Amino acid sequence: MRWHANELIQILQKKYPPERVHTIICWTKFPDAIFTPPFRDVLKHYDQIYVQLTITGFGGSPIEPNVPHWRTAMEQIPELIKFAGSPARIRLRPDPLVALKRGSRVISNIELVEPIIARAAQLGIEKFSTSFMEEYPKVKKRLYRHGFEIISIPQDKREKIINQYNEIAAGFSGHVYPCCVPGFSPSACIDGQLLIKLHPRSEPCSTKRAKGQRRHCECIESVDIGWYTMKCKSGCLYCYANTEG
Repeated sequence: MRWHANELIQILQKKYPPERVHTIICWTKFPDAIFTPPFRDVLKHYDQIYVQLTITGFGGSPIEPNVPHWRTAMEQIPELIKFAGSPARIRLRPDPLVALKRGSRVISNIELVEPIIARAAQLGIEKFSTSFMEEYPKVKKRLYRHGFEIISIPQDKREKIINQYNEIAAGFSGHVYPCCVPGFSPSACIDGQLLIKLHPRSEPCSTKRAKGQRRHCECIESVDIGWYTMKCKSGCLYCYANTEG
């Protein structure tokens, strides 16, 4: 959430007013977009806001050129927690994990994610989701045009990375969930039972698994109002939805 605010707000007001909605799930790399106008003035009327906050560590770099620096995003989390009402309503996503080579230089966020998890966990966030960058052909071509070569991460190293992250999160009663990653247990980023538990009146919602999801995805059914026609302007080079080739 940052781009296309007017369009998204109009959809909420016309089709999904507060009385029709159990939970608004906000996916964003811009924490302040949620607790400042214009979104704040609309979202504050809903019973529950659950935030999927992505902080990869690449913000402000050529890999995520129009995304805030990770330290800036982290500094905004306390205010985001205040708006959401609880750190339990925030899932931090250091996602995706990326390893690239540019000439002789290796560029990766794998080690940087460790302090991101630690800091968020200190603020009370207990749920984290991550995955490894998918090597789609158009993503490879885009990265190559920008001078980057993908470094593939083998399964044994992937398992070691996730285990290391979980050791950090576990120190604060947290857990890191691989999101749709083959070789790992399935998980649900949109968890119906959790949303019921967190709802201020414990109101029920659907717990039925969404149709058409990948095999390792256990997310419940929901309505996506952020259509692909609303072009994201963050410019992330690794993104499969980036229309820049």
